[in-house]
Amino acid sequence: MENSTPRPAPDIEPETAAEPDIEPGTTAEPSWSAPVWLRVPAAALVMAAVMTGAGYAVYRWAATGLPMEPLPGSPWPYLGAWAVLTFLAGLLLQWATSGIDYDGRWALIGVPFFAGIRLSLAYRPDPALIYAYGLAALAAGAAGIALWRRQRAAAAAAGRR
Repeated sequence: MENSTPRPAPDIEPETAAEPDIEPGTTAEPSWSAPVWLRVPAAALVMAAVMTGAGYAVYRWAATGLPMEPLPGSPWPYLGAWAVLTFLAGLLLQWATSGIDYDGRWALIGVPFFAGIRLSLAYRPDPALIYAYGLAALAAGAAGIALWRRQRAAAAAAGRR
């Protein structure tokens, strides 16, 4: 099974354990983990849901008159646009950072997208503009990442020769 990782054997001291659960020399039972093709969109979907929830919370908080005055109208066209863009950016981020151990990767899209949600709810531009500029930025990012990955793969291939 390609998606299984072995569970570590429990550390049992011979003096305290009358009968160990696992005999020495046997392999531990593998545990199941979701395949990569399922984990990547799930992580992007969770990030999109978190950002949409945070955007809605900001919209509701603005109704109290604190730092941002709410404009009339529904926030859902804007939250929907940012949810789609966050999902696509999450997929792009997962592709860009595959094979790289980087812990703060979600902050790369979380912070600017949250700022974009706040600005779009404050000024209410046309949602088509949000999609157009967001998709253009994601396309430029994808092209840059593709070039970077290609250069990295070429350098790795040259290093093996």
